[in-house]
Amino acid sequence: MNQSLSPEEQRLIIEKLYRSDDSITSTERFNKAYSDQIGKFGKITMPLNDFGRKMKQTDFTSQEVERFTKEVSGKTIDLETL
Repeated sequence: MNQSLSPEEQRLIIEKLYRSDDSITSTERFNKAYSDQIGKFGKITMPLNDFGRKMKQTDFTSQEVERFTKEVSGKTIDLETL
């Protein structure tokens, strides 16, 4: 099983976290807020665990990140174990 997230999956997860209907604008907003701290999202394929570790450094709840990751990609991640 491929345990990575494509740029499109990352953008869709971020869109859901911002409760938006525009993944591009949401990702730009996310990158503006967090890129200095964790790097840019939505540009390259990222290993699932790297995505999770970086998302733990944001203000989004682990439950939301886990739920939307599963919803968008079908992949399960447990941020508490990372």
